Amino acid sequence: MKKLVLLLALAACDNGFRPETRVVDLRILGERSTPADLAPGETARLDALLVDPSMSTPPSLLWIGCDPDPYNQNRSPCADSNVLADPTALTGTSGTLPPGVSIIGFDDQASYAVSAHLFDPLAADDPIRQTGTIGLVLGFAVAETVSPTATPDELQAVFARAQAKTIKSIISLFRIHISESPERNHNPVPVALLVDGVAWPANAFVGVLPGSVHTFDVTATPDSFEPYTQITPAGPVAQTEKIQIAWYSTAGLLSQTDTQLDSNVKPDFTAPSANDAKNPLPDKPAITLWTTLRDSRGGQSWKSWKAWLCDPTLPSPVVIGVDWPATATDPVVLHGEHLENVLDFIVDGAALEHGAFSPGNGTWEGTLPAGTPVGSSRGVPTSKNCAPTR
Repeated sequence: MKKLVLLLALAACDNGFRPETRVVDLRILGERSTPADLAPGETARLDALLVDPSMSTPPSLLWIGCDPDPYNQNRSPCADSNVLADPTALTGTSGTLPPGVSIIGFDDQASYAVSAHLFDPLAADDPIRQTGTIGLVLGFAVAETVSPTATPDELQAVFARAQAKTIKSIISLFRIHISESPERNHNPVPVALLVDGVAWPANAFVGVLPGSVHTFDVTATPDSFEPYTQITPAGPVAQTEKIQIAWYSTAGLLSQTDTQLDSNVKPDFTAPSANDAKNPLPDKPAITLWTTLRDSRGGQSWKSWKAWLCDPTLPSPVVIGVDWPATATDPVVLHGEHLENVLDFIVDGAALEHGAFSPGNGTWEGTLPAGTPVGSSRGVPTSKNCAPTR
């Protein structure tokens, strides 16, 4: 694919007064390297939080990697600001990627490899071996589903449509730290969403009334806050990672774009309302919330959460009986009245998976979350009207 002409251009986007936290079309909300950083001779798997709520089919992402500069002087074609404005600058008039630049993957099937001889030009005691250098990766996303087996001609046609702005496209620049330091970074691990200070049941919708305000927060595993040594002009300094959270949603207003994990600053989420032109009601009651966690050394991770815009005029469901499964693959079956208005059924702190109303049977059914022991006999329903259930 060296001859692939990169015609993708950054699509113009007029968001008006739309807040940065609201996601309505093509966005790259996060990019991740696993492991979080590399040593010479290692390879990282790459993936991204690429979303487009306006599409019924998933968008596509092409990854292009630039070899790292062992001298850490940012000498890389991917570091050229002209490339971010117009990717054809990578190929010039030849249509050929320059030396040290290559296509490294598609969607979540991408990897970035570092030569075992990266630091060979440096002396054995050169401090760059420990402080490291940066590998640069470009991501080209298009609001169109493209097959990973697409031919160069088919890809070129996609990129031509992006350049002509007949399809949406965006460009990202991702950095991977590379060193011989024994202090390795790991990506943070998000655990739970807190709503008004209380951990929300796993996989469950957060029911919100129109115009209501709730305080959100996220927890992470304790080992996400890693100790490390920072090299400064005055010498090494012991540090502990801080973690920043970026907040996004498909509807509603978030009072903060970024917050620091374990700080006193928490974002308030204001649910959409028919009376607020800046926070209008969505077409559908289901709202997606994303949180991207970034640590001090470049590690990233993310998690999606679910909210539901309640309709207080709906009648509350009444659960009269529950059929509990004999095996983990059998469904939990609810019997009762107005079960079409059940939002979730919470068992042992987690919502049933694949929960849905069965009109033919007049029941609401779902399966136990992985790890939930068979034999549970108690659960709590939640309602699409946000009222208490019984």
